[in-house]
Amino acid sequence: MRSRWCIGLAAALLVGAVAAQTPADGADQKRRLIEQKIRLLEMLINSPAAKGAPYGREAESATLLEKGRTSIDDARKALADGRFDEAAKLLDEALKSASSASRRMSAGEGGLSESAQRKSLQDLGEQVEMYRTSLGELATDPEKGAAARALLGRIDALRAESVQLATGGRLGDANRKLADAYKLAVEEMSRLRAGQEVVLSLKFDTPADEYAYEKKRFASNEIMVDMMIAEGRAEGDKRRLVDGFVDNGRRLGSQADTQASSGQYPEAVKLMEQASAQLIRALQAMGVPVF
Repeated sequence: MRSRWCIGLAAALLVGAVAAQTPADGADQKRRLIEQKIRLLEMLINSPAAKGAPYGREAESATLLEKGRTSIDDARKALADGRFDEAAKLLDEALKSASSASRRMSAGEGGLSESAQRKSLQDLGEQVEMYRTSLGELATDPEKGAAARALLGRIDALRAESVQLATGGRLGDANRKLADAYKLAVEEMSRLRAGQEVVLSLKFDTPADEYAYEKKRFASNEIMVDMMIAEGRAEGDKRRLVDGFVDNGRRLGSQADTQASSGQYPEAVKLMEQASAQLIRALQAMGVPVF
């Protein structure tokens, strides 16, 4: 599930990016953006969600993914010849088709392994629980307690539906329901906490554990950004602003992963916190009152 969300987000951000550039941006920048699209498309068609068995709905998806591979070759030729607009158009259409294929396969529960979907449920559930803890504290507030308790009820209802769906083997639907709970918690909790300082007290056994938490938080923020874009909250000029924040966040996240892979967890934690801060700015730009 998480692979599908992250790839879907990246595809949504880059589709149309080259077309949005002005002549003043220069050929080098257009070339870089086209190369980014090529790398993204390669990641999408080689992702776990694209490796389901080719039958039924997956057969249609396999055809779309094969078109994506052909488009990569054609786009590379156009890029080599300096035909930037043609290369961008080829990749835009291929990204849309490949993203659609990924969604179809995921909706058919054949895209990601059961273990990957259950891991996504666990990670997202931990983020929802963090908000529930803070809501529990707010539930005793004389002014906002009633609203906090009502919000807890709505979140718990969605969580219960997610558990029921997961128990019935519908892990994709369970993930989507829990994502709805997370979105509700983020938006409504932020409104309730308006004007208040929010402090979440966390304790980690090791720096590696702290980094793992920050990485999960970043992934949850990616889910939120994806949902807001899908709802049309990044239309027009706002899209470029959101794209910039997300690009910065992904760059910092990649740097954090590099630091963590060499055991430099304190530095990695700081970088991942900065990466999440960029996604929070993207959410705020789309009108989400995230704290």
